[in-house]
Amino acid sequence: MRAPLEVFARMLAAAWRRRYLIVVPIMVMPVLGFISGLIAPKRFEARTTLLVQEPAKLNPFLNDLAVATNVKDRMPALGALLHSQHVLDKVLLDTKQVDENTPAYKREDMVAQLSNAITVKLTGSDLIEIRISDRKPQGLLKTLEAVTSRFIERLVSPEQGAITASQSFLEIQLDQRRKALDKAERDYSNFKVRNADKLPAIYAANVTRLGSLQQKMQEKEMDLATAQAGFDDIRSRIAGANPVIGRLEEEIVKLTSELTALRSRYTDEHSQVQALDRRLKRTQAERKSLLEASSALKDLDLDRLWNIAANLANGDESKPQTTLLMSQLQRLQDAQAKRVTLEKDVEELRRMIADLQRTIGTFAPIEQEQQHLERSIVAAREMYDSLLKRNEMASVTGALGRFEAPERIKMIDPPSEPNAPVGPGLILFILGGLVGGIVIGAGLAVVSEIADQRLRAEEDFVQETGIPLLGRIPTLQRQMIAL
Repeated sequence: MRAPLEVFARMLAAAWRRRYLIVVPIMVMPVLGFISGLIAPKRFEARTTLLVQEPAKLNPFLNDLAVATNVKDRMPALGALLHSQHVLDKVLLDTKQVDENTPAYKREDMVAQLSNAITVKLTGSDLIEIRISDRKPQGLLKTLEAVTSRFIERLVSPEQGAITASQSFLEIQLDQRRKALDKAERDYSNFKVRNADKLPAIYAANVTRLGSLQQKMQEKEMDLATAQAGFDDIRSRIAGANPVIGRLEEEIVKLTSELTALRSRYTDEHSQVQALDRRLKRTQAERKSLLEASSALKDLDLDRLWNIAANLANGDESKPQTTLLMSQLQRLQDAQAKRVTLEKDVEELRRMIADLQRTIGTFAPIEQEQQHLERSIVAAREMYDSLLKRNEMASVTGALGRFEAPERIKMIDPPSEPNAPVGPGLILFILGGLVGGIVIGAGLAVVSEIADQRLRAEEDFVQETGIPLLGRIPTLQRQMIAL
């Protein structure tokens, strides 16, 4: 194994042998670096720094009314949007680098160049740095101002756009919900008008009234039964006081007296006795048939009785039988009038009870419909109140955003015209050339030494031949060789 000192010595010997390969690049490359620094294109850069503050930091007391910017989460999307053709095309229009008549291919080329020149970087959580570079310093300030303006617009546009869209949506919904609430209230009012006597509010009153009418009908039915019984009694009495029957009875009494007188003088086989007896039996049979028919006395018979009683009264008003008949007929007429009145009252009560029962019977569906309408009104009113509150909150949020806008985005470093180019200077080019020359020279020397197959050290001869080295002939000068 070779000693480190021997290895170092061999490396120095190799470097000396390849000294021209090492020195020439070291001398040439700095010169080339200097020349490259002189002829290299210069780039100018303009930059600006924005401070974007979250609403919670500006005013913690109104944090619930503000919309968060979320710059850190949105930064990748904002960077991609800033490099998009949609935004950069507007920047070129703002700076008047293109117009409506500019060809599309030229506009796309300028958009691509501008996109490559723009750099956006987020520092921390609220500092944004925007840079734009170009070979010419002219116009960079105006372009950077346009880019910054468009970037700020895109930064705050989701917030303002969301608030504006929310307000528009809420106003449309409020109008629709107001119409729905008015319709529900109008339907409920029409329902109350249609069912004024059937509403659940008067259900208890209807039930109480039904009970009162039923009790009153029972009383009227009892009165009607009493009046009917009195009428039947008076009618039966009048039937018994029939003047025809009275006359027949008088005739029977008269015939009986005459028959008794004839029997006192004659026998039963006498023709006068037999004739009078047959007459008496016939009169008694007529009286019996009249008594049997008296139970079926009708109004027509009563009218005839009135006529008979009137004739009897005109003929002889002093008879007690005629006076009794007149009074009984008067009582019968009063009883009949009372009975008819009670029948009408009972019929009217039955009709009223039937109407109330139908009204009470329809209470369940009416109550169900009323509850449905009331729920519709409550739901429509709650939805309207909720949307109204949200609309007011959106209005306050929008006003707060406009109020805080000047403070939320501050320009720490405003855009300025670049005065000096950016990039490496001449010293860096020279140093780069020097380092490059050293690397190239060393590389060439190493490659050349490796490619050289000549044997120079004793160890190399022994290693290649495998036999020991006995001696070494030194280098002879040409003069000595000539001798």
